[in-house]
Amino acid sequence: MNRARDLTIYRPKLKIMSLTDYTIYSIIIIFFLTTIYTVFFRIEFRWEFFQAETAMNIARNFLRFDLVENVKRIEMIRSLLNTLALAFLTTLSGYFIGLILGLFAARNLTNGKIASAIRGAASFVRAVPTIIWVLILVSGYGLTATTAVVGMFFHTLSFFIKSFAEAFEEIDGGTIEALKATGSNWLQIVFAAVLPSSLTKMISWVAIRSEINFAVAVVIGPAVGVPGTIGTMINNAARAGNHAEQGFGVILIFVTALIMEVSINYFRQKSIID
Repeated sequence: MNRARDLTIYRPKLKIMSLTDYTIYSIIIIFFLTTIYTVFFRIEFRWEFFQAETAMNIARNFLRFDLVENVKRIEMIRSLLNTLALAFLTTLSGYFIGLILGLFAARNLTNGKIASAIRGAASFVRAVPTIIWVLILVSGYGLTATTAVVGMFFHTLSFFIKSFAEAFEEIDGGTIEALKATGSNWLQIVFAAVLPSSLTKMISWVAIRSEINFAVAVVIGPAVGVPGTIGTMINNAARAGNHAEQGFGVILIFVTALIMEVSINYFRQKSIID
């Protein structure tokens, strides 16, 4: 009798679907059906332009690095270094300025109106894709590496402002109040509590943005035609039908991204342990 009573007490109850659950599932189903409809009924596949011989040629020569001339290899490695330089320069400049503006965008460190104004401007800049900023600058100042860096800088800056401000706002308010009670000024609070407490998160955000900027710098090359970048050289090789050079450039990007990922994870874990 007691056993039957225990089974009755611990019998699992069915979850009752709420309005939020129905909304989420409805959005998922609509998204899935829209994707299926778009892929099968709205996108025109130009199969008449498909050439099996070209596809086989790409498959045979894509990894034939022995067909790439040494001069071309050196040129592609230099273009890869130029692309990395664009990414790192954009990340570093965005980091330093974003750190300063992020402090003023944190509501627990500055006036609410100032923080809202900075966040609003950053949200506007972040809503516009990086490629649009680059195209705007290219139309006004010409196609150079400088315009590419400045165009990438806008999006990077807004990213760091939002990320750093949110990291600073997560600091325990009691710590800030205790420092104020001891007579510490704003700069002392920032250097004694805010920055040390947020260092690990800041390193993570810088690492993430470095990877993003490298990918953006690669894509901007063929999209806009920035000279001296690895993306532009891969695009030129593809247009010329030189699939060996194209494959060599792709492998360079893959190896570089892998090294960045391993290095970034190492320094991130080290900062967490320390």
